Amino acid sequence: MKYIPWIIALGICISNLSCKKFVSVAPPITSLVSTSVYATNRTAASAVTGIFITMAGNSIGGGNYGISVLSGLSADELKLSASSPDNILNHSYINALQSNDFSGFWNDLYNCIYQANSAITGISTSKGVTPSMAQQLIGEAKFIRAFCYFYLVNIYGDVPLVLSVDYKMNATISRSSKDEVYQQIVADLKDAQSLLADNYLTPSGTSTSSRVRPNKAAASALLARVYLYQQKWSNAEAEATTVISNTNYSLLTDLNSVFLATSEETIWQLEIPDNGLNTADGAAFLPSYLNSGGPDGNYPISLQDSLALGFEPGDLRKSNWTTSLTVGSTTYYYPFKYKLYQGTPTTEYPIILRLGEQYLIRAEARAQQGNTDGSQADLNIIRNRAGLTGTTSTTQEALLFAIQKERQYELFTEYGHRWFDVKRTGTVDALMTKVSPQKGGTWRTTAQLFPIPFTEIQADPNLTQNPGYN
Repeated sequence: MKYIPWIIALGICISNLSCKKFVSVAPPITSLVSTSVYATNRTAASAVTGIFITMAGNSIGGGNYGISVLSGLSADELKLSASSPDNILNHSYINALQSNDFSGFWNDLYNCIYQANSAITGISTSKGVTPSMAQQLIGEAKFIRAFCYFYLVNIYGDVPLVLSVDYKMNATISRSSKDEVYQQIVADLKDAQSLLADNYLTPSGTSTSSRVRPNKAAASALLARVYLYQQKWSNAEAEATTVISNTNYSLLTDLNSVFLATSEETIWQLEIPDNGLNTADGAAFLPSYLNSGGPDGNYPISLQDSLALGFEPGDLRKSNWTTSLTVGSTTYYYPFKYKLYQGTPTTEYPIILRLGEQYLIRAEARAQQGNTDGSQADLNIIRNRAGLTGTTSTTQEALLFAIQKERQYELFTEYGHRWFDVKRTGTVDALMTKVSPQKGGTWRTTAQLFPIPFTEIQADPNLTQNPGYN
């Protein structure tokens, strides 16, 4: 397994604020380097800030090869023009990824994990970082590690559980079971809950209105999602309730304000440097940027008609969160949650955790426990905000079906929710057996996990490939 030289990456991040791509080399972290980086509050905070900047600039931050795009193409959210010349997009779309296609998720997520491990180790042993600053920074690093492992385990299944900066051990590590990885995710998030502040902080530790660094509520929100995926319904309900009850967050009645950098619905977002660009997902989806000549540009991605035309009559999410472009006699539909690609100051940030998801988590958790009244109430809050009447579903089975449908229309093209939902609920084979042929592919159940990059298999003698891939 290869990692970037994180201290070099950090220097590039801080000086350039771009973090686009780094050379994949992994020298050991020496005690001298570690002592220097974590010598003071300022340098330690800069090291952790560098991880967030890295996340915003790679596939975690979104874009053409981001989580939202590739998972949306893999599922039934996005469609691709037949003339697309891009193998990664094409192979994702027809559910036929190859092990030499794309290594971005694997490398980007593990690079951030490695940097988080370095921060946890370095700050824990530093004599120059004050206790209050160490507590906050270690909490942030553990949150980052949990977040990255959540995506790794849902994209690849069993994955190596790397918790140290021992490069020799990491180079020959084998895969841990999904259950073991989830145990570590939960442990990290519980630690983050106890370590992080209630409010949002700047790198120097002062309060801020910006929600780009995780706080205690962000740890609870991600933990609610993790418990939902683990089918620990009462725990999921409890964590979601903690967030919903927090008066710092509120559902916005103006749907066009939900994805702004200043949104009060946001629990955690990534900061985009104020360099004239807004979100990478906006660049990936906005037809005005990508497809001024129709959906046959370099990245001809649009919404599946089944999604775009499947909104209930009067659903404000269709009129506010989608847009269209008509070329000849054909109309193409696009995600329009992010509405800008360029412009200063930056007004849109990639939102990863928001309050709307928490209501849907609690609705599902309550339904699974037989609390149909409570489930209906949460589901109706989301429906009413979208301009719809309350659900007519009254039984547990009907409510669970209605909640999954609501998640499809509330959370579309947001960090893989739909792709992960059909897998975790066991409906992926039934859905994709129909959908994949419509996209020009042939569904194989093994395609629900992405292939581990071929270069990683070559580099680590103990790393095995997912079934169905060479």
